This record gives sequence, structure tokens and C-alpha cells, in this order.
Amino acid sequence: MHSDGLQICIHRGTNQIGGSCVELLYAGKRIVVDLGLPLDAKLEAADLPDIPSIHSDDGSLVGLLLSHGHRDHWGLLPKLPPAINVHLGRKTLAIMTAAAPFIPGGYAPVASVTYSDGQQFELGPFKITPYLMDHSGFDAYGFLIDAGGKRVYYSGDIRGHGRKAALFERFVKSPPQRH
Repeated sequence: MHSDGLQICIHRGTNQIGGSCVELLYAGKRIVVDLGLPLDAKLEAADLPDIPSIHSDDGSLVGLLLSHGHRDHWGLLPKLPPAINVHLGRKTLAIMTAAAPFIPGGYAPVASVTYSDGQQFELGPFKITPYLMDHSGFDAYGFLIDAGGKRVYYSGDIRGHGRKAALFERFVKSPPQRH
């Protein structure tokens, strides 16, 4: 089926806990949100999702968004071609970089770009606004993604009862508005 509008494909994370991976496609360009390793999988045995621009350099992938630093959201990143930019929170990158030498399978993306809470940025035709959320993983974000007049909110992992519960309450009381 061919569509000129925003298309969303959930590759992983609907029938399992962990292994999150969502692809968005618009105007011939795509982004991937999270590329997690399922909790019950080993990196060596896990395959990358069937996303054309990950398996070949067709130029359609404009970036990968990482919501937070838990392995069930980033665990397959070591299998990505190194030239793919990974967009993540500044503190998440710092933690992953500092921890990588000390944990089995530790990893920090080489081609990385950091983002900040509430600061919109663009990847091709996608406008992305990260929102800091309450989660057990430090520096966790949800994303408002705009493309082709449509808006999608990717929550990542959130909770409303942790030490940053006020972030969740703020988001519920004042959700993103159309500009």
C-alpha cells in the first residue's frame, strides 16, 4: 500500500516487554525511534528490524532517536552502521560513555547528536520536540513528532510516581499545543 502521508511501523515492543523499535516514514525519509534489545534476547542472536535504510545505504534514514539509556531501548545500536546519527539526551550520552568500559556489552554511539527538553529540532521533514519524563532511567524523554500536518507522540517509558513525578503531571496538565 502506497501513501503520501505519515506512515508508522511498530517493529518491536507490542507483544513483549522491551525491544522497542518504531519507524516513521514521510516524504521518502524515515526516522527510527529506539532500537532496543528484547529482554529475553542475546545481542549476538538478535537481528535488526527489517528497515531498508538500516540494511542498505538508500539515504532515506535521517536519524535514530533514543528515548533513554536502558538496553531494551538501545541494545541493538551496536549493530547499526556507524554513520547513522543517534540523537539522545546529553546526560544519557554522558552516562553511556562513562559506563561502557565497565559493563559487559557496554556501548556509546560514536555518531551522536544531543537534544534538550522542549527544544525542537528537525531531521529531514520531521520536527521533533523532546519532553523530559519521569522514569527509572535517568534523562528519559518522550517525543512529539510532526510531519506532513500530522502529529504523533512517542511516550517511551514513563511513570507518574517517581522522583520526577511533577514532569508527568506538568505534561498531562499542559500537553503540547498546535502552533
